[in-house]
Amino acid sequence: MNMDTILKDYGWCQIIERHNKYIIRYDKGGIAVQMVENEISKEEADKALFNQIEAEKIIIEIQKRESQS
Repeated sequence: MNMDTILKDYGWCQIIERHNKYIIRYDKGGIAVQMVENEISKEEADKALFNQIEAEKIIIEIQKRESQS
């Protein structure tokens, strides 16, 4: 059973609550759509729910963290 609750859908990006955790799902692809998911904090989810620009900033931070690890 799918326990996802989509809190916000920007089309290219979704903020999801799943089992009391927050997920940001976004298109990471170039030519083809490649949807990826990352767990985010409640604070990040609240920011991403505010508007698309804040959601994009969080995705950029995630990508920075991933490139450094």
